[in-house]
Amino acid sequence: LYAEDPERGFLPSVGTLHALSFGGGEGVRIDTGVEPGAEVSAFYDPMIAKVIARGANRDEALDRLGKALSGTVVAGPRTNVAFLTALTKAEGFRQGHFDTGFIDRNLEALGAVPRGPEFEAVRQSALALLASEQKRLTGGSLSPWTEPDSFQLGGVRQATLAMLVDGDRTDVALHHQNGWAAVYDGAESRANRSSDVVIAPAGRGVFAVTGGRQIFAELFDPLAVDLEHLDGGGVIKAPMHGKVIAVFVEAGQPIAKGQRVAVIEAMKMEHTLTAALDGTVAAVSVSVGDQVGEGATVAVLEAPL
Repeated sequence: LYAEDPERGFLPSVGTLHALSFGGGEGVRIDTGVEPGAEVSAFYDPMIAKVIARGANRDEALDRLGKALSGTVVAGPRTNVAFLTALTKAEGFRQGHFDTGFIDRNLEALGAVPRGPEFEAVRQSALALLASEQKRLTGGSLSPWTEPDSFQLGGVRQATLAMLVDGDRTDVALHHQNGWAAVYDGAESRANRSSDVVIAPAGRGVFAVTGGRQIFAELFDPLAVDLEHLDGGGVIKAPMHGKVIAVFVEAGQPIAKGQRVAVIEAMKMEHTLTAALDGTVAAVSVSVGDQVGEGATVAVLEAPL
């Protein structure tokens, strides 16, 4: 079980383990050296745990392994939990018909390609953020005017909650009828109904984990938006936390699409950042030796007028 992101080429991922629990069962053993609250850093191997299963035969062992992985929850660093779970169910893998190219040939079937957020995770994170904001605003007051119920002087209580989900603006519709409900992608989720989504608070936002995948959601702050680079096309960001080991450009120089901009190293892996457009380097925000976080701006490019 690794701190890596199969949906982005298995890039290493780092951060605080805001939630960590393992599935168990007969014939299952977990070997790990971390616990909730621990930090997965860029300086060591990204292994979180070894999930080991045994059975009377290969099918039984894989069934037990898949069940243990399905019950595993990790919030913070991205992990390969969903990928490993899918691997235990893959027909060719179960039958022993695989080789060193099996994963590359089956990336999509194994979920190791870019995918959007799970809709239920978006809805449940909206409800969690709403509850947290109500608590913050009321401060635990017992006033009937701050009770989180459906009473109001007129009309139906409804609103739109603006969030950032993994950095992207996402709006979720809310309405109240015997409890708050969140509507997203045409379906509704309620705060008082059971869900397989695990919510882990983290600073100003929450991680929502389901099926081995996670999102990070926080309330949208319009004052924090970089309007100058809103389209993002000319902003080169670090895809992972790591160390800048090379910078190939400087402010003011022309640059061509595909040209190398910088190299970031983390967990024994190097990742080269390249220009997404032709233009000019407007700014370089890092130097060799800097430690950068995932999503940090490395350079800004300007397209010709």
